[in-house]
Amino acid sequence: MSLYKAYKFLIRSLAIFIAGIFASSVFTAVDIGYVGEDETEITVERNYAKLPSFPRKALRKGQEGYVVVEFDVDTDGAVLDPYVVEASPQGVFERSAIKAVRKWVYVPPSFNGQSVKANNVQVRLSFNLD
Repeated sequence: MSLYKAYKFLIRSLAIFIAGIFASSVFTAVDIGYVGEDETEITVERNYAKLPSFPRKALRKGQEGYVVVEFDVDTDGAVLDPYVVEASPQGVFERSAIKAVRKWVYVPPSFNGQSVKANNVQVRLSFNLD
């Protein structure tokens, strides 16, 4: 392996590692959802949150951005039907964000002592290189 290839591999590996660290900084343990017809606000706590992978194409281009994903949390804590509400730049990070959010698990939400489905939970996932 030439010195150039080794240097290039090292830089690329370091960039992926750093991107993963900064992607993890966007996660909080608690999100906001809504229950009932009057849309009472409740908190839903993440039990497990897989970090999204930084798309290689965006990494090579040095692109940064964010994705806002909305979904419901079922009575067992599973994420239901995530979809993108907003993304910048469009067409770059959406797939990675949805793929990660589908694997998230929440503490089963409850309201007034009853197990409930939390609706319209929104999270913002930032993809930063610095």
